[in-house]
Amino acid sequence: MLQLMKDCVRLDPARPGNGKTSGELTIKRGLKRRARKRKLLIDREMKAVLERLIKESDCDYVFTSPQDRAQPLGPWVLEEQMAQLRKKIKTHADAGLHALRHTFLTEAGEYTDPFTLQYVAGHDSIKTTMRYVHPREEAVERLFARLGSLERPEMRVECKRSVQNPVQSGTPSNADLVKLLNIGRL
Repeated sequence: MLQLMKDCVRLDPARPGNGKTSGELTIKRGLKRRARKRKLLIDREMKAVLERLIKESDCDYVFTSPQDRAQPLGPWVLEEQMAQLRKKIKTHADAGLHALRHTFLTEAGEYTDPFTLQYVAGHDSIKTTMRYVHPREEAVERLFARLGSLERPEMRVECKRSVQNPVQSGTPSNADLVKLLNIGRL
């Protein structure tokens, strides 16, 4: 993402009341071939940041060197800045840029399915994405609360003793049990 080029950013013209989406990023280049090309939507706040960065940039890249806007951002600039910040505020040694990505994907996992998360992250395999998804106790409780409030199928459709009925109504009679035993089903 730090190698984002200007030609990968499409910003929608300002329109009153056009919703929360204000453009998109087209990720054309990535670490893995199959996960390279994808589109991510941006909101108004991100649009404003991207407009400023693009305006300040004197090269083909959105993110530029703090010392020379004609040069792309070096690969270790942000990591060096994070290291300085970690020393200054005395955080855990693992608190870095990848931890921020991990936190974002974990939080986003609360609001979407793993396959959408895989697409957004640009992961080649769903197994990689699943390392970012950590179910929280509250999320599990919300799921079961939602499931408990759903209308049950047997309440919607009258289908007693039907194959489609998920729960058999009543218990079999003694005569039915004898028949089932005789044909070898019990």
